[in-house]
Amino acid sequence: MRAVPTVLVTGAGRGIGEATARRFAEAGYLVGAYDLQPCAWAEGDDRVVTGALDVTDPAAWQAALAELTARSAGVLDVLVNNAGLLYGTPFMEASYEQDSALVDVNVKGVLYGCRAAFPYLRAATAPTVVNLCSASAIYGQAEMATYSATKFAVRGITEALDLEWAGDGIRVCSVWPLYV
Repeated sequence: MRAVPTVLVTGAGRGIGEATARRFAEAGYLVGAYDLQPCAWAEGDDRVVTGALDVTDPAAWQAALAELTARSAGVLDVLVNNAGLLYGTPFMEASYEQDSALVDVNVKGVLYGCRAAFPYLRAATAPTVVNLCSASAIYGQAEMATYSATKFAVRGITEALDLEWAGDGIRVCSVWPLYV
């Protein structure tokens, strides 16, 4: 039998991700705090498993989930898809590379995370996925066209999976912060 619930938070190296991971640790969760580099703030904290995770790499997702759930009997209670990129510049001053990076991290990262985590979530009693959306998913904003498009996509993924996974008891929701 598992001793504590388990959460995996992406983009946990700083900002919203770090604050979220710390709060879950304080609430008694076993926390998987992942970012492109292991989270220095979590070193020496036995409540936290930290490691490198490129959310655009399905194999990296598999490795992170295997590492974390090895300590939780193969169960993941909460997935927080927080990792994301943002640039604010007029659309025509940005580049194809910037657009591609935003789509890869902000959209594919959420898709890959949900897909990879599904079997671990399904094994939990009351699993939840929290996708970091944005107020930019409600309305487009000048100088943030690509970012807004990615957050509209996250909104769609969230709403669709909440319906699709309800039969498996998995709640999928999002939070919509303004500027951070």
